[in-house]
Amino acid sequence: MKFKFNADVSRIYDYLLFPRIYYAHDEEDDEGLLEQVVDENYLSFINKMSSDLAPFDNEIGQYYQKGVYAQYEFCNILLHAFKIYDYHSEHEYLNDLMQMDDNEFRNEIIKSLLSMEAELNESELNQSNAIKYINGLKIDPANKWNLLMMVQNPKEHLQNFINLLRKIQPYFDQYYQKTLPMMMSTGERLSKMLSGKDTNEVFKGITKNSINYDFSGFDECFLYISSVFPYSLRFISSEECRFVWGMYMEKSFEKIQELHENKMIQRVKIFKSLGDQTRYETLKLLAQGVTSIKDIASQLDVSSATISYHINEFLTSGVVIISRDKNKKAGYIIDHKRIEEVIENLKKDMNFPK
Repeated sequence: MKFKFNADVSRIYDYLLFPRIYYAHDEEDDEGLLEQVVDENYLSFINKMSSDLAPFDNEIGQYYQKGVYAQYEFCNILLHAFKIYDYHSEHEYLNDLMQMDDNEFRNEIIKSLLSMEAELNESELNQSNAIKYINGLKIDPANKWNLLMMVQNPKEHLQNFINLLRKIQPYFDQYYQKTLPMMMSTGERLSKMLSGKDTNEVFKGITKNSINYDFSGFDECFLYISSVFPYSLRFISSEECRFVWGMYMEKSFEKIQELHENKMIQRVKIFKSLGDQTRYETLKLLAQGVTSIKDIASQLDVSSATISYHINEFLTSGVVIISRDKNKKAGYIIDHKRIEEVIENLKKDMNFPK
């Protein structure tokens, strides 16, 4: 198959999400994992941004939520409603949105919000249902208020969002120009590596067997590289092959593999990842085949963001892997072999009688 790297869309993606970097220093760190995996220069950058962007705290809070698992924020809803794939610049994309008819824009925003996790009938896609849906979300009251403002005055919300991006753009441009050469080389190299007959095996090798993704059924795949969030990986669509790859992800997988190779560290991390009731219940549901984050959150009566965080802990500790089968069904699979190995090593450590 053929992988196509698109630098323009990569930039648009990073530009739209850039203000979220303000919250990066607040993310929960699994027992110092950041210090062990993340590049020092990048840690310095996010710490600097937490200071430099502080004057825009209130504005950023209207459009972005703390944590990388903030699904219900304006930027995600916007990207879901209006795809960026055919644009060459962020300004072209945003200008097109501003030119849209107000009612059409409102309808698409509501449709995006209500259909992010489930398919709905056209008759259900209205402002009344959107308000009811927002009020039922398990998110911070301030975030609910922001979503309600978005539904009631979406075009005004968009204009203020654009104003924020313009204010912050100098910080974005300065960082992006520094990282552009590496971003370009990463995209070009990765697209060449993955293009061919052995894509599945090459991808497993790059991710150190953390992701078992079946690319069969696709003739081409679109690749976007993020330098603003270089330790992130996001599969955008299950119907098409599109994903965002963080610029430092290869190094990240290598570092995590090194941690896993230290069996004692691995055992401690896995036991820590299970040392929470909600997290343990999440793992039980995954074992039963429930892979929808929304369904797990509903059954456990917590937010989707909480479940996303717990699943990420399982991924970094090696308890689960990401998998996509030939039927294009993607989900999380428990690595029974690894857990069995940890249990056997625990028995040896505790001198279990044979």
